[in-house]
Amino acid sequence: MEGKQMLTGNEMAKYRDEIVHHIAELVRIRSVLEEPEEGKPFGGGVNRALEYMLELAASMGFQTKNVDGYAGYAEYGSGDLQTAVLVHLDTVHEGEGWTYPPFGGLIEDDRIIGRGASDNKGPSVVALYCLKAIRDLGLPIRTRIRVIFGTNEESGMKDMDYYFSKEPQPDFAFVPDAGYPMFNVEMGNAMVEISHTPDRRQETERLRIVGLTGGMPLIMQPDTCEVRIAAGHVSEGEWRELLNGRTNLKVEMSADGHIAITANGKTGDKPTNAIADLMEWLAGLPVATDAAPLVCFLHEKLGHETNGQSLDIQHSDEASGSTLVFLKQIVTKEDTVTAIINVRYPVTADGDRLLGRVAEQGQSYGLKMNITRHLHPVYVPPEHPVIRILSRVYERATGEKAELLRMGAGTYARKLNNNGVAFGAGLVGGVDNNVHRPDEYVRIEDMMKHAEICLQGMYELAIQGGESDEYF
Repeated sequence: MEGKQMLTGNEMAKYRDEIVHHIAELVRIRSVLEEPEEGKPFGGGVNRALEYMLELAASMGFQTKNVDGYAGYAEYGSGDLQTAVLVHLDTVHEGEGWTYPPFGGLIEDDRIIGRGASDNKGPSVVALYCLKAIRDLGLPIRTRIRVIFGTNEESGMKDMDYYFSKEPQPDFAFVPDAGYPMFNVEMGNAMVEISHTPDRRQETERLRIVGLTGGMPLIMQPDTCEVRIAAGHVSEGEWRELLNGRTNLKVEMSADGHIAITANGKTGDKPTNAIADLMEWLAGLPVATDAAPLVCFLHEKLGHETNGQSLDIQHSDEASGSTLVFLKQIVTKEDTVTAIINVRYPVTADGDRLLGRVAEQGQSYGLKMNITRHLHPVYVPPEHPVIRILSRVYERATGEKAELLRMGAGTYARKLNNNGVAFGAGLVGGVDNNVHRPDEYVRIEDMMKHAEICLQGMYELAIQGGESDEYF
């Protein structure tokens, strides 16, 4: 049967109970970023998840390796070329608002519920069982296949930087950490901190900001934002008058005598950015606050814009569309107020130049800027073998055209030197799994459908392109 490809069909169904069990067990490990420990660069919880998967892979008889706690892999097959599937075992913080235990791994109504069930522990377990299926079926592969387990995808991908400093790049790869069909474009993505520390050595007439808080780095649009202001001689009633009838703002007197004004971005017909709402109000007060440079910058240069026009970083191209800018979080630590913005830029843009322009704009307001993450863009051309092969896999598995998609977020495809793409695991027209939100879950039926496509994709990449259209 040399030179022919087998349609693997529903071969994954026989592993269903094992897959469900191990996804649930993996979800029960709280694998969020924590303080580093010796041999555990991203904390104990993430390391336990890595050890769990490597021990499971070893129990199946696969060669495994722990790459100094940064990542690990399970491998099958031989040869000079390598096929890889990259998954991650870390999750975002559980956050608030759950109605189920965040790390309970509860199985209910054909769902596995808990942080990471969908992103990305479910696909991690599935990828390992697809490797097992390829071995159990005796499929005639011509490359080694690695399932690479990462541990820092949600917080900067430093794991893959380290991993690929020690291990070779794969020749063919995909990342089941997005949706189907596949994403051949990932825009440049930078997280930027813009900070201001008021000079309080001299008394001023400005209102003193005690605290400004709102949003989270991994949430696209903050729902709430609160400013706490030293009340001084202004009464609570006078503060209410300053709201000027804004229904999205409320005033309360805190227990320590400060005034707390909260913006709610969900009060109107269309959700708004609560930080931008509050900055607009603060910028319009008759008396400025001591955080005025940052408040004015956020209001005048970002506001509710998402295209970067006022920052003078607007850019677009055919492959990836236009620049996107999101005001995501504002925090106060001691006397310093810091805003966190996310800049996503097209594949043809000069990311360093764009970010330099943001720095110039901030400096003109007397602010400091720090880039905490900069992921350079990915563009894999449509004629690339990985795209050609995975397109065929998807179309024969679903009967649907394999449209090439783009994203502003990021996956491990950014670390693959344009030799891999995000492929799965979310199904077209599928349910919202509450990724990065309370009550995250994955439907078992959906995960098993993904398993069928994932298996076929791993197999066809591992026969080095599978140029023949003949199946048996």
